[in-house]
Amino acid sequence: MLGINGLAIWQNANGMDLSRVADMNYTPPIKSIGHGITCVSDLENKEEVWKVILELSQDIGHRLRVHELTAQGVQVMVRGNDLGFQQYQCQLPVRTQLPSEIAAITYRLFEERYPWNIKVRAVCVRAINLVSKDTPEQYNLFFDNARHEKLDRIQNAVEDIRERYGKRALTYGSLLGDIKMPDDGRHIVKMPNIMYQ
Repeated sequence: MLGINGLAIWQNANGMDLSRVADMNYTPPIKSIGHGITCVSDLENKEEVWKVILELSQDIGHRLRVHELTAQGVQVMVRGNDLGFQQYQCQLPVRTQLPSEIAAITYRLFEERYPWNIKVRAVCVRAINLVSKDTPEQYNLFFDNARHEKLDRIQNAVEDIRERYGKRALTYGSLLGDIKMPDDGRHIVKMPNIMYQ
């Protein structure tokens, strides 16, 4: 009745798992790095969506640098206030770790594809097709590589400042207002007593 899945369930239930055993120090490679958020209220226009995408891309760029990876593509998932979702992805012209480039291409992808027939409630941005930053790459003749390298050096300086003085030490001016993202209020959350027993 369950086809090939039923056979796999039966084998596992009877201790006949045929999969290879991984070494105890094995860590699977990171396939994507993403960050998503459900907003505190509906995003009603493109400017509000841009701010959320830019904020999410900051964390993605940071995590790419920590893991010494670059993204060859981006993906955006948009959930409307009807709880339905749409997902879009595209390849990047060159590999990147830069939050500004990830945000710009993700926003362009959103703007070109999302029909705006319903307000946006949640957004998830993901860097995909990851490769090591040390992997050689063919220069693109139609891309401003010098500018890209300059922005990369600037982002290295930004990362150093944030490491010393905190995540909010440097940020975009457009992110200083209300961006409809929840604050991290874990310090004020009170768990029921049963959680501590």
